[in-house]
This record gives sequence, C-alpha cells and structure tokens, in this order.
Amino acid sequence: MKRILVTGKSSYIGTSFARYAGLHYPEELEIEAVSVRDESWKDMDFSGFDAVLHVAGIAHADVGHATEEEKQEYYRVNTRLALEAAEKARDAGVGQFVLTSSMIVYGAREHVTRQSQPAPVNFYGDSKWKADKGVRELETSKFRVAVLRLPLVYGRGSKGNYPVLARLAGKLPVFPKVENRRSVIYVENLCEFLCGLLLDGRGGIFFPQDREQVSTARLVKTIAACRGHRILLMPALGPLAALGRRLPGKAGGLCRKAFGSSYYDSSLSEADWNYHVVDLEEAVRRTEGRTADTGSGGVLETGERGGSGPLVSVTTVTRNSEKTIARTIESVLAQTYDRVEYLVVDGLSRDRTVEIAESYREKFAGRGYEYRIISEADQGMYDAINKGIRLSEGEIIGNINSDDWYEPQAAERAAAFLQETGADYMYADLRMVRADGTGFVKRAKLQRMATSRGWNHPTQFARRAVHERFPYKLESLHDDFDFFLKVRKSGLKIGVCNEVLANFTMEGMSHEKSLSAAIARGRCRYRIYRNNGYGRLYALECILIEAAKLLLA
Repeated sequence: MKRILVTGKSSYIGTSFARYAGLHYPEELEIEAVSVRDESWKDMDFSGFDAVLHVAGIAHADVGHATEEEKQEYYRVNTRLALEAAEKARDAGVGQFVLTSSMIVYGAREHVTRQSQPAPVNFYGDSKWKADKGVRELETSKFRVAVLRLPLVYGRGSKGNYPVLARLAGKLPVFPKVENRRSVIYVENLCEFLCGLLLDGRGGIFFPQDREQVSTARLVKTIAACRGHRILLMPALGPLAALGRRLPGKAGGLCRKAFGSSYYDSSLSEADWNYHVVDLEEAVRRTEGRTADTGSGGVLETGERGGSGPLVSVTTVTRNSEKTIARTIESVLAQTYDRVEYLVVDGLSRDRTVEIAESYREKFAGRGYEYRIISEADQGMYDAINKGIRLSEGEIIGNINSDDWYEPQAAERAAAFLQETGADYMYADLRMVRADGTGFVKRAKLQRMATSRGWNHPTQFARRAVHERFPYKLESLHDDFDFFLKVRKSGLKIGVCNEVLANFTMEGMSHEKSLSAAIARGRCRYRIYRNNGYGRLYALECILIEAAKLLLA
C-alpha cells in the first residue's frame, strides 16, 4: 500500500480525490490530508509518505481588477507554496511529487499540441507557470515530479465556469450554437487518473481530459436536458457571440471564455491506464445530482448551501455507544453526496461516546459537511430524534442508529430517488447483520396490507414537511413504525428503492431473544396498529414476527 499526503486539505480536487481513492482503492492507497493555510504544516514529517499530491492554490482570478496585493497573493500561494512543499517532500525522501497545474499556462492559445510552449498572459497564468517550471527543476532520479496541466474541472460542487453555464442552461430559452472546442475533465475521471499516476509513480507533464472535447453549446444542451429544461440552440445567434468575443473588458472576456476554443490535442492525453470511467452525459447527470438510472423529468433542487441537490440532514441518537458509534459516524463521512448535514444527539453518555464523536470534527470540516454534537438530557430516543430534526436544516431527513451504518451511496440515492419519483417518503433494502458478521438482505416492499415485513426503518428518508406533520409520539420503542403507519394512512406518496442503503445490527432491544421481550414488543406493535385504526387480526402478524425473531440465530 502506498501512503499519499494531500497538501491542500479542503480543496475541491483534494477532497474529491481522497473520497474517490477511499472508495475505489482502499487496499492500494492510504490517503492523509494536511491544511497549508497556516505555517503549521511545515513542522509535519513527510518522510513516511510515498508521494505528495499538491492541490492547494488560488484560481478564478478577476485579472482586470486585481490589486497589486491580490496579485502577490497568487504568487505566494500558487508559486512559493508549491515550491516549498516540493522541496520539503524531496528533502524528506518522498519518491513522487504531483502538482495540479492548469491549462492557463498556455495563455490565449486555442489549440495546444506537443510543440506548444507555455505563454501566460496574466499574473494568474504566470503564477501557475512559475510553479509548474520550478517544481520540475527539483526532480532527481529518486524524486520524480509529475505536473498535470488541467483543463476545466467540473463535478458536483465545482466552482468556476461550469456553475455559470449550469445557471444559464436552466433558465435561457435559446443559446447560440457555436461550434467551438473545449477540453474538460470530470472530477471522477481526474481522480481515476490521479490514482493510476500515483500507483505508477512516474514523473512528467500530463494533460488529462475527458475522452470527448465539447462545444459550449453541447454542454449547455446536455445540462438543460438533465434539468428538464428545454433550450433551443440557434445558429443564427452565432454572429452575436462572435461579436461579443471582440468586445473589450470583462464582457468580451466572458464571451471569449464561453465561445472561444481551448483544447488539447487528443494524443497528449493518452495514458497507460484507462481513466475515462464516466462519459459526458453521465458526468453531467452526476454533477447535477442525478444517478445513472434516472428517468426523464425533474432535477434536484438547489438548496441554500454550496453544491447541487437538496441538503440531506442525518441524525444519530446516542447513549453510551462508544463500542459502535465510530462505524456509524464513518459511514456518514463516507457518503458520495456532497450536501449532508450530520447531527449526533447524545443523551448524556457516561462513556467515551461524545469524546469519539468530537474526534471527527476536523474530518467533517475537511469533507465540507456541517457537523453538530448535542449532549444533554432527553426523554428517550425519539425525543432526541425529534430534537435533531428541529435543529437540522435539510429538506430531506434521514436517521441512522448508533449501532447501524449507511452504505456510501445512501444519501445520494435517497435525494435522487425522492426527486425522480416525487415521493414524500421512501425506504430501501436493508442488510441484516448478525453478531458473527453473517447476514442477509431484507428486501423493501410496499404491500397492499399494512405490515412491517417489507418496511426497513434504518433506510427511511422523508421530506422535512412529513416529519413536521408527524413528529414521533414518544410512546414506545416502535414510534418509528407508528410514524410509518401514519404516513401510509395520510395518502402521502411512498416510494420503495430496491437497493441496499443501510446495515442493521441484529442486537439490542428490537432483537433481544427472550420470551418476555418478544411479548412486550408484540403487544406494543399491536397497540400501534389499533391506535391507527387497524383491526384485531393484526395480532396474528405481531405474534408471527416475534416468533421469527426468536428463531433467527
């Protein structure tokens, strides 16, 4: 296993890479990240790492209005910081240094070939070029330096030109059909390239890009289609776009960015490993918060915080959960969805539960997730869940218990599923895990007859309005089932997603294997049925469910 240090802990590429490598190369790459915002990173020992990936930098400069002080900040961060990190890595015996540079080093050149030479036209490009050139001068036979001259990088939560185009694609009725050519790279394709490069260990100059070069018009059309918005591409508007490119000042600059060409020759981007894991259409779907198997219609709403898609708030209620809470927290931290808020609501634990939860603050900050820990007296589990929901801000609410854990795609799939189906409430398949690690999948179903057999509470996600309408009643261990029955009887739309989104530990009160506990659970469930208007025949179902639990090993 190779140990990789990412310098630039909160950067978009750095956090995306750490997440991607953790999901796809957990046995090959061990990732650690460090912030370089202050001077403390200079005291860190780099000697234990095989490679350093330097992603810290400033981009998206307003070159026409920058002060001299702002220009110097670009040189400080983009140039000097990169050189200092490379020198430190070399002196510590690190074998490989990877710098993410930019296509901006070629200035206004439209078509970059192998013979093209960097020619930056402003301080931003020059700051990147000086770092690009400077780190390569440090290369030795034992210290390989790789520089990636990246085109536009896009993906969920990305900054720069893509969000601007996305806003236009969602609003404009028409757009100029101009056949320009742009090199771009989707963030997952970039992450796959980085994984291959770090495993290979070589140095050199690299030009990764998506397999297809695109015109701005095609990209806008693809985004609009994903958002369910109809936009007409009009060749007749091409002359206006050409005229706009000739304008002086900021307006002309924006038009040149939008309708000019800027692309690498395809031969420059070949690699010994396949890094094109996602094509354009699928990349845009993922960027816009949709999954590969979406149908037509609808997009995920944009919430108040950064990134695409609604904010998903997850609560975990704890009480003396030190043995299991880390696994639960890490499953939330590993979500593939970028817009997650996580609340740990503790009931004054007397063990290390809160201490363990507190130890994850920095990781959540690096991930870009809002993370809150509340530890105070409550009236039990469902009172704590109600409290967490009240304190949360998300449009979609999920809850995962402190001895259960999510699959990485849980929040992303739930957000997309609710939007695609128009459902108010959903649940999914659940993996039931025994104490010995074996288990089985309990398939989610929505039967005509009300029953808990196809309902899997750790996988449920609901729109905020549903929880506001039906808060938990604080009556019993099965308040979540009471919530389900109330949603069912209300006529709200319920969706069932047949993917495993969570894992359930077959221990605790809900699976205590004693006759007295089974009788108490059965009576409680029966009372909930009756309180919601269901008949006495449901007593038979309650008996059968508890008998099955007693028989499961």
